Amino acid sequence: MKYIKKRKSIDTANSIKERNLSKEVLIRLLVFFIAIALSNSCIEIHAKFKINRDGTGYGKIVYVVNRGIYSAPDEQNIAINEDKLAESIAKREGVKVIKTGSSWENENTVRVWVEFEFKDISRLSDSFSKYYIEDLGNGKKEFRAYYKLRGELHKRELLKSMFKDLSSSLEVEFPGKVISTNGKKIGSNKVVWNIPAEEYVGRDVDLQFIAQFEVGKEGLIQKIKNKIKSIL
Repeated sequence: MKYIKKRKSIDTANSIKERNLSKEVLIRLLVFFIAIALSNSCIEIHAKFKINRDGTGYGKIVYVVNRGIYSAPDEQNIAINEDKLAESIAKREGVKVIKTGSSWENENTVRVWVEFEFKDISRLSDSFSKYYIEDLGNGKKEFRAYYKLRGELHKRELLKSMFKDLSSSLEVEFPGKVISTNGKKIGSNKVVWNIPAEEYVGRDVDLQFIAQFEVGKEGLIQKIKNKIKSIL
């Protein structure tokens, strides 16, 4: 009987230790995930494209990120910095990186950007975003972009509060007058689409950005410039 009581006592002690250990592990995991969430709470993406008549163009993508993401070691695979941006753009066929840069917004936030030229905007497409330009005939064309966002619905309210007031954007300058769009026109040939983060985080969303534009006749000066550019 003494042995049985002693054994029960040992089992009880071990059980308490296991529960405490499990609780400690849970707390550590919770702290870890909160840290990850907070580090990702300061992310904005702003893309700007200028499309030429022949479909070539210029682009600039700006990330506004937490300093932890900017300085993260390569092995964590979450870093966003000049080298990572240049690498991700340069590996796409028909896209040439012009330059990269960064500047500190404040002690916790960094603005990182990459500028590049592309032969065809569709070359910028990846698993999360698609870009197309379709010829509609009669001098009219249609630009379409698709962004695919995926989130965990049970985190919706938490993420919504974390991303409050953050907004990403897509801005495109076209080689002609914009006829119609589901974005906001800026002047006659430029459109911007704003993407408020708090409306979309934690949800599965497929966003579409559409603009139809007219391509007028090319002037003599522009023809000469394009000819010189093709020779160089």
